[in-house]
Amino acid sequence: MILTSIQKGNPQHPPLVFMHYLGGSAQTWLPVIDTLSQHFYCISLDMPGFGDSAHLSPASIATQAEVVRATLKELGVSQPWLIGHSMTGKLVAAMALEAPTEVAGIILTTPSPLCPQPMTDQQFAMQYEWQATREHASKFVAGSHHKPLSPALEQRTLDDVLRANPAAFPYWAKTASQEDFTQRFDDITLPALLLLGEDDDNVPRLEQQLSSTLHQFSPHEYQIMEGCGHLLPLEATEQLVAIMSAFINKYA
Repeated sequence: MILTSIQKGNPQHPPLVFMHYLGGSAQTWLPVIDTLSQHFYCISLDMPGFGDSAHLSPASIATQAEVVRATLKELGVSQPWLIGHSMTGKLVAAMALEAPTEVAGIILTTPSPLCPQPMTDQQFAMQYEWQATREHASKFVAGSHHKPLSPALEQRTLDDVLRANPAAFPYWAKTASQEDFTQRFDDITLPALLLLGEDDDNVPRLEQQLSSTLHQFSPHEYQIMEGCGHLLPLEATEQLVAIMSAFINKYA
């Protein structure tokens, strides 16, 4: 299986591979990629069951990793920076720990941790009892961002959620999000950046992110984005571009 993707920039430039959150698509990262592609080769993936990519069953972390690697091989991409958001943060961290020599570095944006992801009963029910309706999708999107989005971004985000495979949401809530990688890999030397939203209640706070995930990478850095929720690529686009560029160039 090969994932659909958006590619921008010069293929001779350092490659950055972007993966989106639960309910997103390759388009989620477009505001960031539009600027970063001036200096980097940016590949944004539609993860299995989202965007234009086919559904994958089971969509475990391991099977998704296989598909991502196959897609990058098909595209001729090697030694990329892997950039995960929420759901794919767990995937990116696990991929890097499993094969650190294949990756230049990682950026974890409001990530699901390597440990089983804590959820409130309400958060679990929202995903496990997923309804592919505009009302349900609107509640899901509204609970994901703190800063207001432009009408165009809000609509695109809602459209992405509505075209996602409905089976992806309960599978993530009950199975993939609860996979535990905390005792599976040795610590590695690989630059890792953690970005969190100050007002994000969808994923664990800094202390648990450090203890479950970030401590396995050296060197590592983190930043907390003030006044932001879960959708940092849309809520803090310019800040993300500046922070990510500086971090990547620091360890290039």
